Amino acid sequence: MFALLLAAVSPYALTLVPKAQITFPGSPPQIISGPANTDQTVVDYPWTLDQILYAPNRSAAAVRFCWDIGKYGGCETSVARPGQPVLKLAKGDVSQLLWTADGKYLIGAGANTLRLWNLVGGVRTVATQPAGSVVQRLWLSKSRLGEADLCVSVAVSTPLNGAYVAAMTTIRHSLPTLKVLTLTTLPTASSQQKAKEAECRPFSSSSLN
Repeated sequence: MFALLLAAVSPYALTLVPKAQITFPGSPPQIISGPANTDQTVVDYPWTLDQILYAPNRSAAAVRFCWDIGKYGGCETSVARPGQPVLKLAKGDVSQLLWTADGKYLIGAGANTLRLWNLVGGVRTVATQPAGSVVQRLWLSKSRLGEADLCVSVAVSTPLNGAYVAAMTTIRHSLPTLKVLTLTTLPTASSQQKAKEAECRPFSSSSLN
């Protein structure tokens, strides 16, 4: 009897499944389940719902479940659409999400990669520039043709006199190709200065001195 009670309360016996509720106009709510927390490791550092991000036109929603223990972690990303099965995205381990203005593409950022998915799960992946950079922020900026380009702020940290200093770069990408259009880099900040975000230049690359 004691063994049965112990098994009943053991963390290894737990099945905790994080869930997200998605609502679209004119449709019943959809429930999206994340990865199950079924062993001791994930019970201590469980998967949790991290983000729900609706497309601007409310035609789709991205859901991100993550686990985190400080230096290490991981995420899974899914896309829901009205009347469609939930789609788990390949290469969905990302820390930031952004929809394009028309809701046709979802953009994700890992530490040093960009991913762009269409609504059927096809994915395009590029590494950020320069080498060793870490993505700080994603946003959209109007292009010369009146459409939107993707702007990506990245930082490269280098050791200097016993401390780390950051050089900030902003890359402008065309959508949906993710082709690099411009790249603007600010001078490296000193260890006493807070690094500033570089401008997302629409026409020409520049190293600002």
